[in-house]
Amino acid sequence: MKSGLISGVRTIYQREAWVTGIFSWVKNLVANFRSQGVSTCASLCVTSLKNSYVRGQVFPFINIPIRLKEKELLGLYEYFGEQMLLDDRYIYCDLVVHSIYYAENKDPAHIQAMEQRARQIFKDNGYEIIAFEDGMATMTIDRGVLENEAGFTVLLNRLLENAIKMQADMEK
Repeated sequence: MKSGLISGVRTIYQREAWVTGIFSWVKNLVANFRSQGVSTCASLCVTSLKNSYVRGQVFPFINIPIRLKEKELLGLYEYFGEQMLLDDRYIYCDLVVHSIYYAENKDPAHIQAMEQRARQIFKDNGYEIIAFEDGMATMTIDRGVLENEAGFTVLLNRLLENAIKMQADMEK
């Protein structure tokens, strides 16, 4: 099988190495990101005696969180059950709006006004939101960007900068 196949059709063995590489890019960007308080998980989920029978392999799908001051900020993943199916064209990116997701004031009118404001900010940034629920907005990312570290890093850096700026804008 060719190593240049698009991400969604790699074999399980190819996918493990590919996902590990993507995670490396994310960890590198997060480690060098100029904003304090941005973090990701320490390692990918590896099967162990407690969570599987066959041990030692990375779960071969992208599932990477990025946090801001220990609060969820962005999530990159390939699928979420029947809601977000695995697709050869794109992966998913969740962007969390802290003022809604972690809101203490759950008054429906207040939440609705904040959602409208968040939707406008997404639109102004050129993001096409495919789902928005409880302060978590989901968009797609073209899978092709995952084939080039430089392009992926530029995209993820922009997403992080916009997500952090959005948190500040939503608090105003």
